[in-house]
Amino acid sequence: MTPDHIAQTYLDRISAAVMANDYADYRQGMTLPFHMITYASNITITTEDDLRDGFDAFRQLLQSQHVTDYIRLVSSAEQMDADLITARYVTHLIAGAQRIIDPFHSQISLRLVEGRWVAASITNALSTSRWPLDVLRGTASDPSKGS
Repeated sequence: MTPDHIAQTYLDRISAAVMANDYADYRQGMTLPFHMITYASNITITTEDDLRDGFDAFRQLLQSQHVTDYIRLVSSAEQMDADLITARYVTHLIAGAQRIIDPFHSQISLRLVEGRWVAASITNALSTSRWPLDVLRGTASDPSKGS
C-alpha cells in the first residue's frame, strides 16, 4: 500500500469511529502521548481520561451542530521510514447539504505500532482549536490565522 492509501484508510476509519461514537475503535487508532499543534497552542495528551474527554467533547460538538458528514481527504503523504508516515489532508464538516465550517488543512503523523497505524500527532490550521476538541466555535475569518 502507498502512504496516501494508508493515510486515507486510517482517516476514514477514525472519522467513521467518531461519527458512530465508537470510542474503542478510535482508541485503537491513537497513541499516547498524543500531540496536537494548533495556531494558538501545543497540547500533549498523556492520559486515557484526557483522550476520552477529547473524544466525547468532539462528539458532542458534532452532534450539537447536526454534523452528518466528517470527511478528511488526503492531499499528500510521505513515508518517512518503515514505521512513520506524515500526511496532509483537508477536513470537511457538513450538516445535510451545508458546511458547518470552511474546509481546513491539517497534517498527521502516523506510527506503525504492533502492526497497526496510530496517530502520534496532528497539526491543524484552526485558530480556535483546543483540547478537548473545540473546532467549530468562533472560527477566525482571517486566513492568516487559520479557519
